Amino acid sequence: MLRLLVVLIICTLSWHTSASETDIFGEKKSPQTALAGEYVGTYLGDNKQIKYGLQIFALGGGKFRAVGYNGGLPGDGFQKGGKIERVEGKLLKRSQENPNAETIVFKNGKEEATATVTQGDLVGRENDEVIARMRKIKRKNPVTKIDE
Repeated sequence: MLRLLVVLIICTLSWHTSASETDIFGEKKSPQTALAGEYVGTYLGDNKQIKYGLQIFALGGGKFRAVGYNGGLPGDGFQKGGKIERVEGKLLKRSQENPNAETIVFKNGKEEATATVTQGDLVGRENDEVIARMRKIKRKNPVTKIDE
């Protein structure tokens, strides 16, 4: 019994130590951020305005992946066969001017864009020009009631 207790204590201590530094895959954790999630709004680039959906995923180590959907998020406007864009990005340090804003720099080849989120509002910029305005949302999974 004592042996089991010692093993449990060692496992708990090692888990607690590693939990603050790495994720379950051994990758360095991203700083605490509220950037990951789903956003809907308008894409303003290429002289047109279209409904746009964006999913941002935290990858660890301050890295992110964004997947954009022309027409809206899947299940909310995106049509099968529609245009999907994927980019990787890195979190910038918070600015002194606006400590509530978080910015990710996304690179796709030679192109570079930023996504700045302040209290759930995302503004996308490319070459200092606003190309998207979006709002973070929380979708609920619809539950179907089954009659017995």
